[in-house]
Amino acid sequence: MSTPESSYPNFVPANEEQQTFINRRTEKPLFSRKTYLMDLYKHLNDNNQILLFVHHNNLSKAENKQFRQELAKIKVAKRTENEAKLGSASASGVKLTILNNSIYRTYLRCSHEEDPAGLGVSSRNKDVHHPLAPLFVGPTGCISIPECDPSLIQQINKVLKKFSEKLFIMGAKVEKNTFMNPAELDQFKNLPTKVGLQGQLLGLLTMVGGSGLVHTLETPAHLLYLTMDTRAKDLDPNSKEAESTESS
Repeated sequence: MSTPESSYPNFVPANEEQQTFINRRTEKPLFSRKTYLMDLYKHLNDNNQILLFVHHNNLSKAENKQFRQELAKIKVAKRTENEAKLGSASASGVKLTILNNSIYRTYLRCSHEEDPAGLGVSSRNKDVHHPLAPLFVGPTGCISIPECDPSLIQQINKVLKKFSEKLFIMGAKVEKNTFMNPAELDQFKNLPTKVGLQGQLLGLLTMVGGSGLVHTLETPAHLLYLTMDTRAKDLDPNSKEAESTESS
């Protein structure tokens, strides 16, 4: 029986990542268009915190190019080194990807799997119903946004207005498993960023409980547990009796 690697004698892995890639067992041939698209959709899903799904209607080649250029002008905040390790590189920016509806629906059904394009994965998930699946009827695209920043959606909406009814948002995925319709997204776009919300909460806690409460909440979890455990023992008379018995 041939191994996956022996099936592609002209492909010589140059590193460990490529070796892992060539050893995959996929439903369709490894270098087929379907496997490529399944991998692309997984990359979009894993490396972007917001995905906006848009219907595109008779966009000309010039309009398509203009729209992509307008998206490229939208500035995405740079991530810290630690954040970059956990997610995508912010350099990717805001992009439009035209989707193959049939393959994307297959990807959605299998998106919880480690390798959605893997051998037997599609048939194993054939009865899975994903909440976003009904959106993918007619010409569909995906606007990918690396950061969870509601203000970026406002900027994208301004760009969409320039194209009238030829481009409009049908729904969205925010972070891992939050799905929104256009009305919910319209409310979401007016929210501050996570950093802004954290700053507001910190300010509110400082006003209400003083700096001591803020300091307690900033304490590492294990130290906070020890503090609370010690306090619980101080308040528990049975605990004090047990300690006095042991010492005697």
